[in-house]
Amino acid sequence: MTGVAFEEDAKAKDAGPSTEMEYDKDSIFCTRYIMKNQFAKGSYGTVWVASPKTDPEKEYAVKVIDRSKLREKDQESVHREVQVLKELQDLPNVIPLVDFLEEPRYLYMVQFYAQGGDLFRRLTQRKQYTEKDARDIAVILFQTLDDMHTKHQIVHRDLKPENLLLEDLLTEKIYFADFGFARHVTEEGLKTRCGTPAFVAPEIILGERYKTSVDMWSIGVILFMMLGGYPPFHMEAGGSDLRMLFRKVRAGDFTFHESQWKTVSPQAKCLISRLLTVDPEYRFTAREALESDWVAKLDGQKLSQIDLSASLTSLKKFDGRLSLKGAMNAVKFVISANFWNAEAITFSRQTRKQVISDRIVDEALNAQAKTKFDDEYEVLRKIRKGSCATVYECRHKGTKEIFAVKIIRRAKLKPSEDEFVLNEVSIMQSLSAYGEYVVQLLDFYEEPEYFYLVMDYMGAGDVFDRILKKTKYAESDARKLTKILLKATQCMHEAGVAHRDLKPQNLLLSSEEDDAKIKITDFGFARRVHTPQSLTSRCGTPTFVAPEILKNIPHDQSADLWSIGVIVYLLLVGYPPFMKDTQAELFQQIRSCDWKFHKNDWANISTEAMELIEHLLVPDPVQRWTADQALACAWIQDESSSSTQVDLMTSIESLRERRARLRQFNNPVVWKKDGDSTPVDASLKINDAIGDEGSTGSIAAAAS
Repeated sequence: MTGVAFEEDAKAKDAGPSTEMEYDKDSIFCTRYIMKNQFAKGSYGTVWVASPKTDPEKEYAVKVIDRSKLREKDQESVHREVQVLKELQDLPNVIPLVDFLEEPRYLYMVQFYAQGGDLFRRLTQRKQYTEKDARDIAVILFQTLDDMHTKHQIVHRDLKPENLLLEDLLTEKIYFADFGFARHVTEEGLKTRCGTPAFVAPEIILGERYKTSVDMWSIGVILFMMLGGYPPFHMEAGGSDLRMLFRKVRAGDFTFHESQWKTVSPQAKCLISRLLTVDPEYRFTAREALESDWVAKLDGQKLSQIDLSASLTSLKKFDGRLSLKGAMNAVKFVISANFWNAEAITFSRQTRKQVISDRIVDEALNAQAKTKFDDEYEVLRKIRKGSCATVYECRHKGTKEIFAVKIIRRAKLKPSEDEFVLNEVSIMQSLSAYGEYVVQLLDFYEEPEYFYLVMDYMGAGDVFDRILKKTKYAESDARKLTKILLKATQCMHEAGVAHRDLKPQNLLLSSEEDDAKIKITDFGFARRVHTPQSLTSRCGTPTFVAPEILKNIPHDQSADLWSIGVIVYLLLVGYPPFMKDTQAELFQQIRSCDWKFHKNDWANISTEAMELIEHLLVPDPVQRWTADQALACAWIQDESSSSTQVDLMTSIESLRERRARLRQFNNPVVWKKDGDSTPVDASLKINDAIGDEGSTGSIAAAAS
């Protein structure tokens, strides 16, 4: 493998080293260099091993490009690559450009001959491999990118294992190679779609303007593979559905599977999560990665004791372009493919490359499924309409079953806002085993003009609606609702999901019957929790939001338990523990944890119920009860307690009286980076003000 890191032509590779003449022997180049053997050949030239005549023992990799096959802009692109390499020669881990010669028939690009293979192939040859080894490599990658991005304002745009080369078979020095897509970043950013599908950032897929942060996404993918042994976004072995791969990337939908990640430090997982953040505004820079706990604080001796040999075993499965072959090469974005495959994008890095790669991406994004929504369902009555989406009752044409469908008009969304929908879809799909407690996503259709989300039809409204209709209401009813909510939350948390917008309106009933199923819905703000206290976007419904979110402290599933504490309080006395005239006053009251049991209202309510609330409305999330602990408490466990039969109709009256005031702060909000909160369309919760993991909106099909 050479410093230019080209994909080797299959025929040339099978035939072995060649001495077939693909250069001008009378050229000025040949007066300086001795051509030894050709080891790669493509549509626009060849790659040779050559030595300078002044030092025949030294070997370089020489790319020989046939100028007759290049357009004018192709040649401009070659010159741009050469200029980038010259500018980066002060960086010790960038592949050195030795020489560049222009002659009438050929262009000659002479580079350092990196004979040690690529990074992953070297790793798979190791007998021992620890997390410290992975960190040492990551530090080199981060330092090089920090220099590229800050000192030179250059973005690579095609970082992947094959473009990280080892100097030779004995040393561990790493070189960044293949700068065919590298560019200087302008103030307005770049927009060309390029890169390798499994490593490309979501903003490139979406055709949005981007800057150096796209490299950090790619490094996040590489680091994930170095530690876990498999890629975070990939197609099934032998698969070729780029549409599904791109959907996962756009949603940032990845998981640290326990079997592969149980020994990896939480600090490493936290760093990866900050690199694989869909919103580039919140994605870590190279400098921030270098200052992260994993890089800057963890003791190397401790990391050297974390064995990653199992990850190497997994990594070997992906070496040699096996399972990753489709993801890496199905779309020939990469410069190696541009150079070697005339049937792919060709060598033009500005015109044909952009047009063809745009075409391929657009086809993948807009590819029609085998069946469309209209083929399977018929739309009935309208249930609710928002600015971006409308919820309808629908009927399956075959089974005649009734469902709810949320239809989202994509023209109303920015391309980046697809993430909000896709994230909620992936969250709901991951909760498919919990149909008893969670509204189920039954079908999802991504079509060019609309998203269709087909879900359980919950036609009897929410828990508040049911409570207000009651003529009898006792503490036992509140306990029953609390138990269902806690069990649903326990299921979500076991699946690694934080809901982040729990409230009575998100508990839906399937029918008007007394024994109707109650399910939790609205996963618009839900996020996967990869490590404790790792969520940083700020969102929620004002009355129910946890203090750590208001304080802008990283949070996790424990924020849901605070919300449940507010709900239980409300279910028992008809008003929440936090009530003020303005949102600012309300937030200050929550931050201060300023609440109490008012004696007159709580005189007849059991001490066991109050004990549960006291352990949920705790400002320190570490000390707050978990769902497991709450389910084990005396109030939930002792169903025979006489206190649970205490009449609470006065609480219902209180709720009726205060309902209008409660609605004042019942709309979900998200916080911008500057700290301002912004209301969200309750039908979708899609909004520009998102945090580092993003915040999606309600895709819940509530028929309320």
